[in-house]
Amino acid sequence: MTAPLPSMPPKASPLKRWGPVIGIVVVVAIVGAIVVLGGSDDTTDTASGPGTGATETSAGGEVPDSLPITYDEAVEAGTVDDYTWPDNCDTETGRLMMPTVYAAPCVPVFEGDNGGATWQGVTEDTIKVAFYRAAENNDLLSTLQGKLDEPEDAMATRRAYLEMFTDLYETYGRRVELVEFQATGAADDETAAIADAREVAQDLGVFASIGGPVLTGAYAEELAKQGVLCFGCGAANPDAKYQENAPYWWGPQASAEQFLNIVSDFVGGQLLGKPAEFAGSEEIQGQERVFGVVHFEQEVPVFSEVEAEVAERGAERGYESALTETYTLDFAVMPERAQSIIAKMKEADVTTIIFLGDPIMPIYLTEAATAQDYYPEWILTGTVLTDTAALARLYDQDQWAHAFGLSSLPARAPREEGASWRLHTWYFGEEPQAPNTQAIIFGDVSMLMQGIQMAGPDLTPETFAAGMFRLPENGGGPTTPTISFGDHGHFANPDYLGIDDMTVVWWDVDEVGLDEQAVEATGMYRYVDGGKRYLPGEMEPGTVTLFDEEGTVLVYDEVPDEDVPPDYPSPEQGAGCPAVGCGTECRRPPGPAGPGGQPARAAPAVRRCGG
Repeated sequence: MTAPLPSMPPKASPLKRWGPVIGIVVVVAIVGAIVVLGGSDDTTDTASGPGTGATETSAGGEVPDSLPITYDEAVEAGTVDDYTWPDNCDTETGRLMMPTVYAAPCVPVFEGDNGGATWQGVTEDTIKVAFYRAAENNDLLSTLQGKLDEPEDAMATRRAYLEMFTDLYETYGRRVELVEFQATGAADDETAAIADAREVAQDLGVFASIGGPVLTGAYAEELAKQGVLCFGCGAANPDAKYQENAPYWWGPQASAEQFLNIVSDFVGGQLLGKPAEFAGSEEIQGQERVFGVVHFEQEVPVFSEVEAEVAERGAERGYESALTETYTLDFAVMPERAQSIIAKMKEADVTTIIFLGDPIMPIYLTEAATAQDYYPEWILTGTVLTDTAALARLYDQDQWAHAFGLSSLPARAPREEGASWRLHTWYFGEEPQAPNTQAIIFGDVSMLMQGIQMAGPDLTPETFAAGMFRLPENGGGPTTPTISFGDHGHFANPDYLGIDDMTVVWWDVDEVGLDEQAVEATGMYRYVDGGKRYLPGEMEPGTVTLFDEEGTVLVYDEVPDEDVPPDYPSPEQGAGCPAVGCGTECRRPPGPAGPGGQPARAAPAVRRCGG
């Protein structure tokens, strides 16, 4: 018989209820900070035209003639002297001189005719890109983001990164014209999303859009039909959608299907067939694990294939979930839904709940579990923000004391060591104007710009994808996740998303430390084995130790040796700045304003230091 549901407390407004959450979305910056310059070693044979399906990749794939040769490729071909290489090319590494482990390969300096209007939104001089601004009070996450930095500061930082990349990368005589677009509907309003996409594509005539509504893929799907690329256009789309809409959709984190590879390794290799020893009650601790799954779903189901894959991968490993429950991101009913889910999990004798959802639902699930005197194990799967200390502190701590699992985020290090912050201060000599959201801003901008460089002068969605897929795979250290695009052998389908690997974490309910917003309080995630990261198939069965402090890391005081980036002088130091000591006194005078108001590329001849 199902346990009775306890009475619910009076409801508060979402923003009052989530008062502590205001500003927490800054932890997304951790993701943006590492999605810098990834790629695959392989080459591609791309499809042509809007909506033609996944771009195929292979080591021997045919490369469009217009794609630029990289320095390493020229070395291998014995043709280095046939090209003029940029001054900021490190000929020892074959990469641009940038203080990040994700630095892009060098390509030759471009001279000649770039082909002019190679695609919609592309001219001889410009590449028009829309920045999607969520409707006020409709998109919760975007609303929270807006409370962290003033919109004008965020836009100034976005334009600054565009200026930096335009100067450091080869853009074939073009610069990005950034156009703001104000959304007309809520985050889950498909009708408004489609109308907005048509306006962006047809009226604004852009090459790409940065951002989109987070709870529907309709905006990005319509853009794909119109031949427009979309970066970070929704946090609730399975990999199947990326394949259907290739090569137009790009994003920072692995899809559900992708990270389930590693989740399957963890659950099957470390937990299956063993007692639920980390549960919160002695009765459950003595039982062999019985798994239950809770996952997010949209009003119009799109994750049925993911659910099927969970079952398939479980069967391969010899386990199945005793119960699978879904919920929608309807804040008005989530508390009641959580009560129902927990009652069903308890009745089904589930010992171990695998959670695949948003960061708010665990607040209600853990409260409901405690109210029903039910203390299972909680398995994290790296879904967005659930693996951050700032949010985990909001969950019922009697429950979250028994939480462990996987995180796609890197082991934590000082904010100043993140690629986005480091590159901004290195290039401009000062901190980002939008300090709280700079890394969120950086992620999509860097992905866009690396693709523009690697596409060559004939810029189209197909050459963009072909260029991205030729980039080297990067990262893999505790604070530098592996990032690749295309076919690098990690997944069944071509990869249009950034992070490929994960690390094991567990929640230390007693540890005091700083969270991602530098707030000191109780409760911290511990990164097992120093934050060691695993690609699919790399986690050996029975090798992970949980709830043992030995070998774990809370926050690195400095970047581990294996993740330390190359050290190059700032571009400012090449014309008037001393080799060391310039610091924040260096300034790069912006060029004259171009279309959309962003500064044009600053000429090296006018670089100076000091007042």
